[in-house]
Amino acid sequence: MEALNKATRPTGRQVLQSLAICTGLALAGQLHAGELQAGFVITKDNYDKIKGETFEGKTIASMVPDRLEAMIKNFGLTIKLAHSKPIEMDPKYVAATRESAKSVKFDPATRTMSNWKAGMPFPPDTIKLDDPNAGDKVIWNLRAATYGATMDLRDISFVFISGATGVERVQRWQSRRYYMEGRLDGGPVTEGGGDIAQKTYLFATSPQDIRGLGTFSIRYNDPTSAKPDDTWAYLKSVRRTRRLSGGAWMDPIGGTDQLYDDWDIWDAFPTKYRQNKLVGKRWVLAVAHSPLVSVDSGKRDTPAEFPSVGLTEAPYFFPAKHIEWEPREVYVVEGTPPPEHPYSKKVVYMEVAFPRPYLGEMYDQKGEFWKYMIFQNRPDIGDDGYKAVMPVVGHVIDVKRNHSTTWSANMKANPKGVKESDVSLSKLEEVATGGK
Repeated sequence: MEALNKATRPTGRQVLQSLAICTGLALAGQLHAGELQAGFVITKDNYDKIKGETFEGKTIASMVPDRLEAMIKNFGLTIKLAHSKPIEMDPKYVAATRESAKSVKFDPATRTMSNWKAGMPFPPDTIKLDDPNAGDKVIWNLRAATYGATMDLRDISFVFISGATGVERVQRWQSRRYYMEGRLDGGPVTEGGGDIAQKTYLFATSPQDIRGLGTFSIRYNDPTSAKPDDTWAYLKSVRRTRRLSGGAWMDPIGGTDQLYDDWDIWDAFPTKYRQNKLVGKRWVLAVAHSPLVSVDSGKRDTPAEFPSVGLTEAPYFFPAKHIEWEPREVYVVEGTPPPEHPYSKKVVYMEVAFPRPYLGEMYDQKGEFWKYMIFQNRPDIGDDGYKAVMPVVGHVIDVKRNHSTTWSANMKANPKGVKESDVSLSKLEEVATGGK
């Protein structure tokens, strides 16, 4: 045995040679998979060369889902890297989440929750990847009141964009959503016996040919979705409102590429979908700190009016090149809509730490890739000091048509002085007929 040990024992020279080889391999690996710097811009020309390199210790390829890679390589999306920054949620929201976690229950038979008052119904530490109901819980977090008491879309504009020729037209709208439960400005509202979850209006202000067109909807606090939303539309031709079918939540918003169900990438209660599967957790590059101004009304009717959208270079419908993307940890949820829905599948990439969607994929009834959504978000402080994370630019891209309806808004949480009566059918009628 000792003779064998002597025969196989390396000499000093062999050890030095081995160390040199290992050192060389290590250096080669560092050169091959280096750490990119903040400010580096990913393009279709360099993606394949740098996808194995890292940023904040994670490879670029691991943070770029397949469909986002297609946007880069096939459509020319550019991504400017920025270091991830913490986002502080409002202390009231954090406290309400902590309190709700003690009592919230989930019923697997009905896929509904109970005993929720405010905050996040299912905090991240309670969501398990092997839980068959985890997808529903993630979407319940999203559709609970996350913006505070009222969501106010100020100066919202829909820009219709051809990927080949650029801007086609601009429509300007106003919208508000008033939460009837989960409010953090004095406690949950219980008017109407607690039957109503939220009220939303959306109406056009220009151009003149569509001014006054709009909808008002009531979403009921019936998590089984047995009671559909009530939706009314104002019709200019007859100067009155008309009640729409209970399936209006699946319809397009006006003539846009966006459905009402896409309002927040995913706007429906989870029970409106046949199934919601939590595919997993991963890191993605996303826009979490969009610039403070999304609509510059002082530069109206020019590309500079929408500084966060790349309107000056084909394909015209992506985030502008100066917009910064940062690594964010997200849940990936795959939803199966009802058969009558335009989509056969929807996939959303949503922040793990709090309910905020960044990216969405939609597939048609044949299972073919149809739409891609990139939402720009930013932390916001409401008029009352409430801290929330708001979607401020939505890139809704119809990949098949090479077309987009990209909306921008200086959205705010908890605008001062808004009352329940300000978000109502009578308010829609008043504005539509020329009131304020």
